[in-house]
Amino acid sequence: MYALERSIARAIYTDILDDMQDIGYLEPGLSAYYLQKMEELGWDVSGDVFAGSGPRTPSERARKERNEEVTLVVSIYPSRVAQWMNRIVAGEVAFSFAGSRPSEYFDPEW
Repeated sequence: MYALERSIARAIYTDILDDMQDIGYLEPGLSAYYLQKMEELGWDVSGDVFAGSGPRTPSERARKERNEEVTLVVSIYPSRVAQWMNRIVAGEVAFSFAGSRPSEYFDPEW
């Protein structure tokens, strides 16, 4: 159960970071979609799961021509069983992933 939930969480993180890299920011519709999927899995998404991520608005969008990066930080509280196992393995109850990549978004007016 632990390995499965951690793999799903890692896949969600990777998908979001790939999309952020393409569009240059964490689009609200994208984050809402993945929050819904995590909630459907029974995970606690009541807090700001994406705290520390950026940019988060189109006006702050990271651009390739400026060599800017997108940063994604995800903290997910999985099922109780997975939380217990994660506490043994990692010393905490949340699955946490963080990383940055160069933006691939080009401003069309550039």
